[in-house]
Amino acid sequence: MTPLSIDRSCPRCHQSGKVVLEGLQLRCLNQSCSFVTRFDCPICQGDLHDPTLTGDGFACGKCKSTIAFKKVKYLIENGMYVDYDQRCVICHGPTIHRKEMNLSHRCFFFPKCSGQGDLFSVTKDSMVFLDFETTGLEAGKDNIIEIGALKIDEEGYEHVFQTFVKPVVPVSDVITKITGITPDMVENAPELGPSLQKLMAFIGTAKIIAHNAEFDLPWLCTALIRHAIPKPGNKVICTLVWARQNQEPHCSLSALSKKYSLSHANAHRALADAAATKELYFIFENYRKAPAPIRLLHDYWEMSEKITARYATHSQP
Repeated sequence: MTPLSIDRSCPRCHQSGKVVLEGLQLRCLNQSCSFVTRFDCPICQGDLHDPTLTGDGFACGKCKSTIAFKKVKYLIENGMYVDYDQRCVICHGPTIHRKEMNLSHRCFFFPKCSGQGDLFSVTKDSMVFLDFETTGLEAGKDNIIEIGALKIDEEGYEHVFQTFVKPVVPVSDVITKITGITPDMVENAPELGPSLQKLMAFIGTAKIIAHNAEFDLPWLCTALIRHAIPKPGNKVICTLVWARQNQEPHCSLSALSKKYSLSHANAHRALADAAATKELYFIFENYRKAPAPIRLLHDYWEMSEKITARYATHSQP
């Protein structure tokens, strides 16, 4: 069985790049380090003395649950804890969360059991949490300077897309003060066109989730129109609208991050805002106060066509 490299430092010798997951053991490859440990079943906490090993995972002999080694690797690398006290309200399985960051609980069996669909449905959805940083507030006139996207794929694993984008209008001192993005940081960045192509390939058919989609989605659609990229048919969820439907007293991302103790140290940076939006999404999904407000990306296209016509002399290569 090929060992899986774990992207975390060894807890004993503290060297990085040395820990591997091999079968049911974690061990350090550093010859002078004696770290080795065997893990229990993450579903029933049973001792895995009689598991059935497969090419990519194992089946617990006690609870019969099948777990992929890739899932174990994901939990370790992302510092996820399995909580056996706070159970999933749908399947009553354990939940996972980041204890030290006080982030929201998610069913261990996400996305099979996620509250986003019937447990017996064969359909699996992926989601992309999206945010832009820009040189101003007017889509079509101002420029995108950073794209941040965090994707949860059909199997529940996270992927990241982040890039600065080269603007054709200057980054003002005001924008630098808000975002921390300086003109030097974007001077040699990729242009918007190729960055858009990579972003849309990353998104694919996933649901797009943004905090204030009324801002971010016109930016996306306007850029797609200008670069002759066909209109996609993705579903869209706005967590700002969802917060209002949940009757939150303060609905900004910073206010909600503070209320729910979300880690949001780099506020107004695209990837940090996308990550905070992801955590907020799962909080709202777990609370089930109001259903997620779903729209289509098509709903923002007509507005973007008007923006494109209004600023026909403006462009961002």
